[in-house]
Amino acid sequence: MKKIIITAAPNKSSFTHAIANSIVSKNSDAEIIDLYSDEYNLTFLDFQNKREMEITTWIKKIQDKIKESDEIIFVFPVWWGNMPAIMKNMFDSVFVSGFAFEYWPEWKKDLLIDKKGSVIATCDAPADIYLENSDWTGINLKTYFEKSLFWFCGIKMNDFKLFWELRASSLDDRENFLKSL
Repeated sequence: MKKIIITAAPNKSSFTHAIANSIVSKNSDAEIIDLYSDEYNLTFLDFQNKREMEITTWIKKIQDKIKESDEIIFVFPVWWGNMPAIMKNMFDSVFVSGFAFEYWPEWKKDLLIDKKGSVIATCDAPADIYLENSDWTGINLKTYFEKSLFWFCGIKMNDFKLFWELRASSLDDRENFLKSL
């Protein structure tokens, strides 16, 4: 099963990258797309008409890798209650009409229905802030991905993992989490 791991963490020695590298080490057919890499030359959206948005080389490259994959795994640190802006920008730029979905007169057509999606996020906050029925923030990352981003494209949620209280975690905690992937 071909896996694409999309990461969004600027620090190459971060736990986010350790997670991505752990997945690759256990899957010979896995590849990392590092959104902070110069290879993808990620720029923020700039267009006058969304329908005329340029599909740049890096957008096409990521779209091609997604097409070739069976599972897309998003690995990122939670910042301000959500994914880093660079990952949100990737969704806005890559998962566009004509690639991830199409608008139809009656509704929409999912174009990535043969894909599975997984999310592995890290955060310093306690887990209950970002999990179901959070009384703290109202933010539920799993629901956001499963019922919004993935649903709109037809991607099926495969797995959701949240490694919380990262700064307070021990080396054993982190190693056990990596082994569980």
